[in-house]
Amino acid sequence: MTRDPAEAIAQLQAATAQLDARTRALAAAREQREAARADEARKTAEARRRGEHGRDWQILQQRIDLGQTSEIAVIQGLDVSAEARAVRKAMSVTLGQVVDQAAEADEGPVPLTPEMVDAQQRLIETLQRLRDSTRASGLQ
Repeated sequence: MTRDPAEAIAQLQAATAQLDARTRALAAAREQREAARADEARKTAEARRRGEHGRDWQILQQRIDLGQTSEIAVIQGLDVSAEARAVRKAMSVTLGQVVDQAAEADEGPVPLTPEMVDAQQRLIETLQRLRDSTRASGLQ
C-alpha cells in the first residue's frame, strides 16, 4: 500500500477506469444477447405463422399476435385451449426424449483434467504421509 496520496489517487482512478470499461463491455455483451434472443423470437414467431411448427402453434401464434395469449401462458399451462394443451403434451414428449438421450449418452465418469489428476495425486500422497506418520507415532 502506498503512502503517497497522489499515487493512491492515480491507482483509484485507474481502477475506476478499469471498472467502467468492464461495465461497458458487460452492458454491450448483454445488449448483444438480448438482440440475438429478440431476433430468434421473431424468427420463431414467423415460422409459427407459416405453420412450420404445426397447426397448433400456428393458431396459438395468431392468438399471441392478437394479444389473447402469450408464449409464457402456453408453456406454463395458463392457456387451457386445446392447441395449448396439445403443444404442452408435445413438449413433454420431446423433453422426455431429450432426457432419455442424455441418459443414454452418459457413458460413465467425466474424464479428469490434468489439474484434477495432479490434485488427486497430491491428495493420495498426503493421505499416505498421514497414514505413515500415524503408524510411526503408534496412534493406529
